[in-house]
Amino acid sequence: MTPTLLNVTDVTRIASAAAREQSPDLEVTGVTFGAGGGDYAEVLLNVRGCRQEPCRMSLGVFRNMSEPQLHAEIADKLRRHVEEHRPL
Repeated sequence: MTPTLLNVTDVTRIASAAAREQSPDLEVTGVTFGAGGGDYAEVLLNVRGCRQEPCRMSLGVFRNMSEPQLHAEIADKLRRHVEEHRPL
């Protein structure tokens, strides 16, 4: 059985919720799927209040998982990004 792929609305909603939990400065601006409509997706984000470019980022995720799994994956990637780019 082929896993169900989350649609663009679902991925955007899940990514937006994960971003809000990690930082009020992260804003999901879009989601795009890979060529051919496969299971790969890019989540595009702006970092509000950014003082140094790049103030945009993208996260690669796979949309062939459950909503809680995708949420956890996005939250983990965002958490790591925020920690790595936190001012000293």
